[in-house]
Amino acid sequence: MAWRVVAIEKPAKLSLRDNKLVIKQDEEVALPLEDIDSLIIDNREVILTANIITALAQFDVNTLICDEKHLPSTIILPHGKAARSSKNARTQLGISEPLRKQLWRKNIIHKISNQADVLGKYNYIDAATRLRKLASTVRSGDVANNEGVAARIYFDALLGDATRREPMWYNSALNYAYAIVRGSIARSVASRGLITELGINHHSELNQYNLVDDLIESFRPLVDDYVLSKVAVSHLGDKYDSALTKVDRHLLFDVLNQYGIMVDRRYTIKHLAEMVVGSFLDSILKDSVEPFNLPQLIK
Repeated sequence: MAWRVVAIEKPAKLSLRDNKLVIKQDEEVALPLEDIDSLIIDNREVILTANIITALAQFDVNTLICDEKHLPSTIILPHGKAARSSKNARTQLGISEPLRKQLWRKNIIHKISNQADVLGKYNYIDAATRLRKLASTVRSGDVANNEGVAARIYFDALLGDATRREPMWYNSALNYAYAIVRGSIARSVASRGLITELGINHHSELNQYNLVDDLIESFRPLVDDYVLSKVAVSHLGDKYDSALTKVDRHLLFDVLNQYGIMVDRRYTIKHLAEMVVGSFLDSILKDSVEPFNLPQLIK
């Protein structure tokens, strides 16, 4: 099982040798591709070839390329690896409207419940109680937009700003960590032959990852908790400007190893991502919402 998260932040030349990724900088390091879960390229002077990109995809490495602000902007995904990719894609195209709405309802119930647990953990008891009531009243397709109402209550309590525009440091840190988890989910979606553009609720014509952005929703509170408990503590007393330091980014790389719960057992987020996508596929193949499992925050 792959476990390394590798970040390249200085100019480097990448090559292959015996199924190992060779990183040549001042010194040379060779890492087995089978050990690499995620590769984050955060320097514009990193040189890699099409051959390396192909190898990374073959080994299901979650490869993210960052922009000039050090935020992940590009995901490299495997293509056509699933044994029944055509069947899975056809099934996804044929999801019935009732199942689509029930899948979204279950997704939002878990997201709001996880948000309530985050608020409870940080002693925002009244807001957590309001969210639990909202979670209990989500209807098919979330037609009343309980998700939006919950988000305003949640971020207003947690960050003091429901718009998430302030404080800026938190916004940058959350977006960075969300992008890493998004890449992990995208890898699992693509490796099963599912269509990333075809969501169950998100449907933007400009978004290549509508399904991924559906499935990440219940993960977001787990990411929020990680940022607050593991990363933000180093900024206590700061003015929280929008810049992430190198230390911040190194801490955020490890978000995939944050734990959550599914079916009463602890798993890391990178494992949960695979399990959620697998359960989504089971649900659409069986035309039932029952197999669809989602992560929960560890209370």
